[in-house]
Amino acid sequence: MSILIKAFDTTEAEKLSKLSRQTFIESHGHSAKAKDIEDYIQSHFNTENLTDALEDPYTHFSKVYFKSQLAGYTKLILNQPHSLINNPNVAKFERLYLLKEFYGKGLGEALLQHNIDLAKKRQQKALWLFVWTQNDKGLKFYKKNRFKIVGKHNFKISDDHYNPNYVMLMKISK
Repeated sequence: MSILIKAFDTTEAEKLSKLSRQTFIESHGHSAKAKDIEDYIQSHFNTENLTDALEDPYTHFSKVYFKSQLAGYTKLILNQPHSLINNPNVAKFERLYLLKEFYGKGLGEALLQHNIDLAKKRQQKALWLFVWTQNDKGLKFYKKNRFKIVGKHNFKISDDHYNPNYVMLMKISK
C-alpha cells in the first residue's frame, strides 16, 4: 500500500515542528506579512509547545506517508466544544496539512477518514474546524466531505493581523 498513517510518537516533536513549519508556510505563508508568519510559526510550532501537545492524552497527531515519504499530518483535539456547537462531545480537527508535492494523491481523504474513525472510537459526535475563507481548495474539500459552515472566526496570526475563517462542522455517527 502506498499510503500509511501512524500516530506521532511523543519523542518526535522536532520532526513534527519541521513538518508543521513547512506545511504552514506552503499553505498560509502568503496570507500575512512575512514577519507575522514567522512570529506565528515560532510561537506555535516550536518543539516545546509540540512536545506538550504530543503528551496530552486528548490531542492526537497523525502522520501520513506516501510511498515511504512523510507527506503531511493532522491534529485532532478530543472533547473540545465550541460556543456555536451545542454538544460537549465534539473534537476540534485543528490541522490537516500536506506538503504541496503530495496534493492530489488522496492523502487528505485518508487522513480525514482516519480522524473520523479515531473520533468515533472516543465517542465524539462531531468534528469542527476553522478554515480560511480564501482557502478555496480547503473549502471545497470540506464541503465535499459533509462539513457545513456554522459561523465565522477571526484567526489571529499576530497582534495586528487576523485571517477571516469559517467555523465548519461535520456530524459523525457510530
